[in-house]
Order: sequence, then C-alpha cells, then structure tokens
Amino acid sequence: MSSDPSDAPLYPIASSVEEFARNLASVRARIDAAARRAGRSPAEVRLLPVSKTVPEDRLRNAVAAGMHQLGENKVQEAKRKSENLRDLGISWSVIGH
Repeated sequence: MSSDPSDAPLYPIASSVEEFARNLASVRARIDAAARRAGRSPAEVRLLPVSKTVPEDRLRNAVAAGMHQLGENKVQEAKRKSENLRDLGISWSVIGH
C-alpha cells in the first residue's frame, strides 16, 4: 500500500451506514454553504446521489443512511437495480439522457 497522499481517492468511499451518513452530512453542509454564498436557500438545491458502478450492498447502506433518491445513467442498470432494491422504496431518476 502506498503512503503517497496523491494515491488517496479524491472523495471518501463509504462502506458502512455510518460512513455514508458522515459523507452525506458533509456534502449537505457544503451544499448549504455554497447555496448561502450564492444567495439561495439550501432547500432549493436537490442532492441526487448516483448509483453508477456502485454495488447493490453499498446502495442498501446508502439508503439506510438517508439517501432515498438515486440516479443511474444506464437504463438497463436502473431497471435491474430498481427491481433488486424495490423493497427499499427508492425514487429513481435516469440521468444523462
């Protein structure tokens, strides 16, 4: 394993509900600050986490942490994931089309 800081991922990769919750809180705080700098209400900004290349077990953790709306850029993946995760009540959006 390299100790070079440039090898670290740009954004943290969550693998537990707690990590997802921490990351989500951090992103929401950054959205809040950016919205206020722009003179907008943070309530006007919609966060849409994207499930692109994310395995279903990690998506289950994301939903448990409070992410109930997800985006996917491939229709086939969106269909498969929405069927396999239908018990979670996720609201899906197809993005990039």
